[in-house]
Amino acid sequence: MKLYGSTNKKSFNTLKLRVALADAGADYEFVGVDVDKGENKTPAFLALNPHGKVPLLVDGDFALPESNAILWYIAETHADAGLVPRHDGSRVAFQARARVAQFVDFAQTTFYAAYVEWWNAALGDARDPAAATAALAKIHRGLGVLETALAERPWVATPAFSIADVANASIVFAFKRRLPDDPLASFEHVRAWYDRVLTRPAFAAAIA
Repeated sequence: MKLYGSTNKKSFNTLKLRVALADAGADYEFVGVDVDKGENKTPAFLALNPHGKVPLLVDGDFALPESNAILWYIAETHADAGLVPRHDGSRVAFQARARVAQFVDFAQTTFYAAYVEWWNAALGDARDPAAATAALAKIHRGLGVLETALAERPWVATPAFSIADVANASIVFAFKRRLPDDPLASFEHVRAWYDRVLTRPAFAAAIA
């Protein structure tokens, strides 16, 4: 199995997959792709993913782009790692798996989207302080949603650690590195959860 990812291994979408693979105990090869140099547009890469995006997982003759789909594939093909609730046909299992899917998507559509807005407005060529402030407000609102969830349970989606925690902790790691203030300062439950994530060997190794 090969993971084609950003040469910046701490980039959010690459990081979360490296964490998931490590947590699942998967045997894989990491292949760095330098997007700035156009390595994602070479004929060899486009033959694997015509969309020309990373990350990309290749498992034998199966090539899978889109980071959330890859997260689920890792979890389902390494079921013993418990990164998603097992599918046993029960209503409880259906709902638990749906809750994991909800918060995996939440990390992408709420946190990652707002982070990209903030990055472009605060650090991009066309600086826009008002837009940067608005993007920070979206991030803080999302953290408030996460705070409410984590007031009810120790992990984001279910009582057990899952790919929902991987997805959200990976973008929070980016927040902690890049945002101008501590984004978790006002969110007690999110801080405690993130500290728990940091103690997990797979996550600690990935961000080292």
